[in-house]
Amino acid sequence: MTVSLIGSPRRTSEEARLDKNRRIKESIKATKAKRKTQTCSTFDLKIVGNKLSSTQREALVRVFLEAKWLWNECIASGDPFSYKPRKNVLVKTKDDTMDEREYRVLGSQMKQSLVKTIRSNIKTLATLKKQGRKTGTVGFTSEVKSLGLPQPETTYRIRGQKARIQNIPGWVRVRGIGQLEGWEQAKAVLTSEADGWHLHVTCYMDKEEHRKRREAKRLAPVKNTIIGLDMGVKTAITCSDGTEYDVMVGETDRLKREQRKLNRKKKGSNNRQRNRMRIRRAYTKQQNRLNDAANKTAAELLRNETIFMQDEQVKAWHRRYGRKIQHSILGRVKNRLTRHAGQVVVLSKWEPTTQLCPVCGTKTRIPLGRRIYKCADCGYTAPRDVKAAQTMVWLGQSEYSDKIPLERGEYKPVESASESYVDNLRMFSMRSAKQETVTASASR
Repeated sequence: MTVSLIGSPRRTSEEARLDKNRRIKESIKATKAKRKTQTCSTFDLKIVGNKLSSTQREALVRVFLEAKWLWNECIASGDPFSYKPRKNVLVKTKDDTMDEREYRVLGSQMKQSLVKTIRSNIKTLATLKKQGRKTGTVGFTSEVKSLGLPQPETTYRIRGQKARIQNIPGWVRVRGIGQLEGWEQAKAVLTSEADGWHLHVTCYMDKEEHRKRREAKRLAPVKNTIIGLDMGVKTAITCSDGTEYDVMVGETDRLKREQRKLNRKKKGSNNRQRNRMRIRRAYTKQQNRLNDAANKTAAELLRNETIFMQDEQVKAWHRRYGRKIQHSILGRVKNRLTRHAGQVVVLSKWEPTTQLCPVCGTKTRIPLGRRIYKCADCGYTAPRDVKAAQTMVWLGQSEYSDKIPLERGEYKPVESASESYVDNLRMFSMRSAKQETVTASASR
């Protein structure tokens, strides 16, 4: 088939398609090269619910309803990898009849993003199954809580304190726009949560510019500082300089009361649904408090240039100790620290950090209830958790020296475990970022 355009040379549709694909490939290649020099971060923007008109509120509710219809039709097709969204969708009603309905709010790119999510979930489960892990299947859903907005300025755009979302009438007011200053916006995700709707925007910034910003805000690591972290049940995090972090956020009385009420509600009733939403809002507040504490703790710890920590099995602890781990910040802090591979050195979980004596190298077993470590050979005595954190620094420098970034300066690993502990801690200095801050304040 030949397409003839007025005022331009003749070109076949096949040539036009190939040229378009070539330009798309070049654009993707250039973007990938650019992303290697940038830092990625995701920001949460809250849509102000009390500023929404009734039309906008109905559209936001409708878009997630239509997303559920699309998800279930894709699964019902039996072959999600060849499924193509249509203009209409078949929906199963309460009386077991099939009703054909029209997509009014769900855009084409949202549909593609949702189908990609289903296919990605299937591939992930297949990979886990090959690894020998127990997996389920991607099945029907009663609600969809997130929708991808892959293209900025098309599926969404932000101007001032407002945002516009594809097929949602008008502009919606959002909170948190100030976080995006200086960042290059990329894809976003629209989510339906217990406290309303959120827009999670993925952004990029040049690494050097990001480093200068952190230094201006006094968030950059203090040079020549090193610290070890011991994680435990009694005290969440104990540092090698003696600092302890132990934050617990338990369930509130109101949450417990709402959970008791839920058992008395009739299944499928509107009262039960409203009660479930109140419980979800209460859990959201609890999670927000835990995330806030974890972010502040991780930011303070990352003020150290090098951090040594052990790969503790927090999930296994949760099965044994239950709410003591569930209501602490332990897992959240570990997750945030392990993202910084350039600063954090993770030791194997099999390292005997608690048993090993840093003076003579002898292993001494001590019960969990004993909080003071005493070597059975040389008599060395120290607080159990502080000593374990200091041993991590020692082992990290001697056996994990290849994981310490070389650009930090000249480094000589520890030669043997028989040297005194004070001599072994000589990578840069034993001082942590907190000690540096205290010394600087005292000198003034």
